[in-house]
This record gives sequence, C-alpha cells and structure tokens, in this order.
Amino acid sequence: MNFIRNILALIGLVAIVGGAFAYTKFAPMMSQMGGMDIAAEKAALDSFDPKAKDIYLDMWKKLKETGNSADATVVKYTLDEGVTPEDAEEAMKSVANKHNIKAVGELPLSEQVKLETGQDQRFLKIYQFCNPQTAMKMVDFSDAFSAYLPCRIAMIQDKAGKYHLYSLNMDMMIYGGKPLPPELHAEATKVQEIMTDIMKSGAAGDF
Repeated sequence: MNFIRNILALIGLVAIVGGAFAYTKFAPMMSQMGGMDIAAEKAALDSFDPKAKDIYLDMWKKLKETGNSADATVVKYTLDEGVTPEDAEEAMKSVANKHNIKAVGELPLSEQVKLETGQDQRFLKIYQFCNPQTAMKMVDFSDAFSAYLPCRIAMIQDKAGKYHLYSLNMDMMIYGGKPLPPELHAEATKVQEIMTDIMKSGAAGDF
C-alpha cells in the first residue's frame, strides 16, 4: 500500500513539474492561440506568484539532471570538515531557540533500526521545528499546508561517510501558486529564513 501511495505521489509531482515546465516554455505562445480553454488556462497560470515560473523551472532542471523527484524539492547543506553530528545538533537547537522556534520532536531512525536489527546503520535522524502561531496561520489559509508542518531537517551520513542536512525547499509553498496574503507571506518567508539559518549554523557547527 505504501509503495502504491509513493508511486502516485511521484506521478503527481512529475505532472506538476512537467506542467510548470511546459508553462515556462509555451506560455508566450499560448497568448497567441485562440480558444476559451487555452485563455482560461493562461489566465490561471498568470495569476500565480511572479516567482512561480523560476521556481518550477529550477525544479525541472534538477529533476532532469538527477532523475530523482526528491532531489528536485529539497535544500542541502554539508557539514563542514571537523563538525560532528553532535556539534551540528547542538548548534541547530541553540539557533532555533534564539529565533523562538520550538524543537518539537526528534526521530533517531538509525538508532531505532539498530535496536530492531542488531546491525549498525549509517546515521539518520530527523529534527522537527515549529512556530505554532505561524503554523495556524498557514492552515487557516489552506488545510493542505498542514502537510508541511512541522518544519523538518534530516541529518544523514552518506555512503562515503560525510554528513549532510536536508530540508524541504519552501519556495514551492511560498511562491508556487497564487501570491500569499502579505501578512502570511511575511510569516512564511521569515520561517524560511530561520530554517536556513538553523541549517547553515548546524553545518558550520556555529552558534
């Protein structure tokens, strides 16, 4: 069941990215074509945030380059040389606290799998952060935004032994559709800036 759900999610993402790519390439031509349906489609696309075109085009480029839908929708920071996972974790929590963002959960997945199997695993841990008031404003605008909450950062050790931080790229949420109301846009971009600061500080082990 999970496999089917993942496949359907991938198909949906490819459809979105492919459609957005087509828009970036063919929207100028659409304006010269007749037909009510085409005019309506163009009007809908033109109602999107001005940055939507660049956001989806960048996603398409990453998807084409990697062939991996996940790579097209995340941001990544590699831990600096000499920065340990413990250093990065401490830095992220410290910076989150400075920004008044709550650390609301941790999922030590590699530890759990080791307990279940008795076999060592490469490091994988998920950190969850949230500003409850901003979260409620987001879902007041659209219930679907609840799927983005709380903000998650994954720390993972790659197969070569290096450590990286991954998080969802919030650009699609902020700029990928019709412009957010000004107050909500300000809140969302602030959260994005804070998450970026948390990840950069974690990667540098700096707090």
